[in-house]
Amino acid sequence: MAMKKTIIEMIEKCQGGKAAVAGFLGLTEQALNNRLYQTKGQRFTDDELIAIECEYGVSDWSDEINRRLGKVAVNVPHLDDLDEVELSALQLRELAERGILFSQLSEFLADGVITSVEAEILRKLVHRHQSATLKAVECTIALHQK
Repeated sequence: MAMKKTIIEMIEKCQGGKAAVAGFLGLTEQALNNRLYQTKGQRFTDDELIAIECEYGVSDWSDEINRRLGKVAVNVPHLDDLDEVELSALQLRELAERGILFSQLSEFLADGVITSVEAEILRKLVHRHQSATLKAVECTIALHQK
């Protein structure tokens, strides 16, 4: 169930929403909805989900797979696209993800108990923070390595 929710949220983030993703995959919006909600036995293939991530610059699905496997993945930096301004933006994103994590942790600790639902949310936030940190560090290395 969690993966289905992840895929739905990912498609909602795509520019143009469901209609654009449906067109990209060569589907009608109804056929896309069948896959999103897994009606009539229809599901997305891994290749379709990879194609959506590549086309729309999202990574929710692969991030969730990595999180479940206890791994963190980061895109290999392309030096042609990387400069100090981009690096600064990546570092700010890393700090923002860290802030979101600790803000949520503080909120969950207010009553002195972390529920299983809250623990799952925190684990997802830790994964997002680790991914952002790894990306910022790898890009720093790539930009400044001789």
